[in-house]
Amino acid sequence: MKLTIIGAGAFGTFLKELLKDKFEFQTWNDGITAKSVILAVPISAYHGLAAQLWDKHLINVCSVQKPSTDILLQYTDRITSIHPLFGRRTPSNKRNSILTHSYVSCNDTWLSEDTLESDFLDIWSTVSTIQINDGIGQKFTPDSHDALMAKTHLAALMAAKQLKVFTDRVANVPDELIPQSFRLMREFVKTLDDMPPGTVESIMANPFF
Repeated sequence: MKLTIIGAGAFGTFLKELLKDKFEFQTWNDGITAKSVILAVPISAYHGLAAQLWDKHLINVCSVQKPSTDILLQYTDRITSIHPLFGRRTPSNKRNSILTHSYVSCNDTWLSEDTLESDFLDIWSTVSTIQINDGIGQKFTPDSHDALMAKTHLAALMAAKQLKVFTDRVANVPDELIPQSFRLMREFVKTLDDMPPGTVESIMANPFF
């Protein structure tokens, strides 16, 4: 299956490494003959890209799903919205993804024409467990995803940003004088290292913030 990933940031680069043996990759400069395109970009880039790629199967991996899906739906219904709940540091057996929007379930004309989405999800399921239902057995939607992420993903980001104020203040304190409780807090703050500005921007766009 041919695939293009747009986005050369931390997560886009990681995805290319993770999936390099599973897809035939093309770059933006190749003219994108691939029918499926992963958008690994900040939400602020979605309008511009969707306007150019309206004839492709767009795979939305944004950290916030309702606003990003709504943007893409202004241009096409060929959208698979899936949030990878993992990064480079996540062990392979702990990788989960939440599927919030499936274009074949919304427009069965596309299902009869090709199997782009099902092929993509079949391959994706080899690197990550795909979660379709929430904790009470309801199918995830972009809204329910964002409500959950406001309690978890967004909360962790906000807490880490607040705690960073305190960890920055001990830069000159010898390590042997730092208690274990503070070391644990400092390790938590390091999760910000896995969140480039574009990811932070997308997380902060959560409508339940």
